[in-house]
Amino acid sequence: MAFLRDILSVLLVCISYQAVVAYPSNPVVGFFKRGQSSGELEESATVRSFSKLSTSCQISASSLLAGPFGTCANLIGLVSILESKDSIISPINNWVSQACSSAACDPAGLASASKVILNGCKTDLEDQSIAAVAMYSIITHYNETRDMFCTQSKQDGSFCLPSVLGNVEAQSGEKITVAEVVSLISGKLTRADRAFVAVPKETYCTDCAHAIVSQSAIMIDAIAKDPAGIKFEYGSNESVHRISDICGASFGDRALPPTVQIAQPKSQDTSADTLDNSESFNNEAFSQDPSFPLSSY
Repeated sequence: MAFLRDILSVLLVCISYQAVVAYPSNPVVGFFKRGQSSGELEESATVRSFSKLSTSCQISASSLLAGPFGTCANLIGLVSILESKDSIISPINNWVSQACSSAACDPAGLASASKVILNGCKTDLEDQSIAAVAMYSIITHYNETRDMFCTQSKQDGSFCLPSVLGNVEAQSGEKITVAEVVSLISGKLTRADRAFVAVPKETYCTDCAHAIVSQSAIMIDAIAKDPAGIKFEYGSNESVHRISDICGASFGDRALPPTVQIAQPKSQDTSADTLDNSESFNNEAFSQDPSFPLSSY
């Protein structure tokens, strides 16, 4: 159970970030209070923190959508996760696949985005809002965050996060929905949540899960070492120890298993190279035959 909750906590950070960015009016507050088949969902302090940000912070976060960071991180793609009424495995896979295959965010865009959040969410960051701290830390430590989400199997190229969650979903016979994620993190277990935590550890003690744990720990350690001007009071040791107790000591080595790699993004120069090659082809053809109809290409 500890492992699944820790993995889903990472996912909830992702969902909450999307909720803030995509919905500046913040209806996510009502979403978290929505009744479930097993009764009303009681908000935990963590869930409440995700849904309460200052207006200034919400506006600043939503402004990133149209900027370079919004494009390279595929923030729009996160919308489908929160809006899904069914299993979130496919929307997660679609988002991760696009975000991890796109050109990595450039330093200038990241610096600009972090400045926007630092200024617009100043009060929220000082108050240690989990959502604000998560947003700022994800941007200032983009490389480590990307490495965690972009872990993938070397054998078939499948991404680890949707793969691990998909295994749990298949073994439990229940669908992992946004509502089930929130209820599990908040501590109010539904029937589906109980099915999730009851799956045998072999379901999630896999190389892919090992990679997620390792990269998550590296990400958190990097943020703690250099919080980029904000207070950051979180550590990876407790979660790593809990998971290692379940899956074995190797899960605490902060290393990638030999069967897993980090997906490499497309080069930012790919488009330019393609254009250069096209122009080179046209120029060569024209030099050989001045009457060559360039307009036909």
